[in-house]
Amino acid sequence: MKLFGRTSGTATQQQPTRSVTLTKSAGPAVSRDIVAGAGVDLAKKFDKAGVSLSKAGMDGIRAEAVLVLDHSGSMFSDYRTGSVQVVVDRALAFALQIDVDGKIPVIPFDSQVWPTIEVSLTNYSGVVDRDIFRPSRMGATYLGRALEQVLEMAKTTRSPLYVVIVTDDDPTDADRVVRILNELRGYPVFVKVLTLVRAPFWDQQDNLRAPGLIDNIDAKRITKITGMSDLAFADVMVDEWPSWVQAATAAGILV
Repeated sequence: MKLFGRTSGTATQQQPTRSVTLTKSAGPAVSRDIVAGAGVDLAKKFDKAGVSLSKAGMDGIRAEAVLVLDHSGSMFSDYRTGSVQVVVDRALAFALQIDVDGKIPVIPFDSQVWPTIEVSLTNYSGVVDRDIFRPSRMGATYLGRALEQVLEMAKTTRSPLYVVIVTDDDPTDADRVVRILNELRGYPVFVKVLTLVRAPFWDQQDNLRAPGLIDNIDAKRITKITGMSDLAFADVMVDEWPSWVQAATAAGILV
């Protein structure tokens, strides 16, 4: 279903590498009753995500959610204090509004890429400590290989990808990351970067305006995630997604 018409403009003239159909349906992707059955707190986060999407006119939009999760040594305290679990819970709640399969592939990375963990209503509680956090095996911030997995997803996806990167640092392999991010601009991929500290690299990527390339990156700094309201988090997730959908539609990436 076409939601945004094509428009002219020099910033949207790239030829899409891959196009997919953008669809909009009535209501959330997963029934609220099903979400509520998995936990009252998750249902509250789900509701706030719905409010934010509705305010932006994005309720009913369908996409596939992916979470790329920094597992480097500097993230140790964020894992230990439960902050990462809070991010995963909120990301899942958001995904349940937009992703029809109700699952999030979580790709942990440090000096290597760890096995992808599929998070859903059945296993989200405690999933970080149980399946992701390896306190004695945390490495450096090599994001490139995780993004290559996202690129492979983008080559076969039939829906837009909504990719969330959670990190507390600039990537160690910045040149590689820039190359892949630029390649992703030709695919139906929106990248939301949540930085836990000031990250100059991501500020630069967020502000990059290259002629002929779609702006598909929105970087937001979030601090004290456990003290952030569910609605504030949801608003951050929605911000700039509508403008990407409009630009990607104009460029033929979404049809």
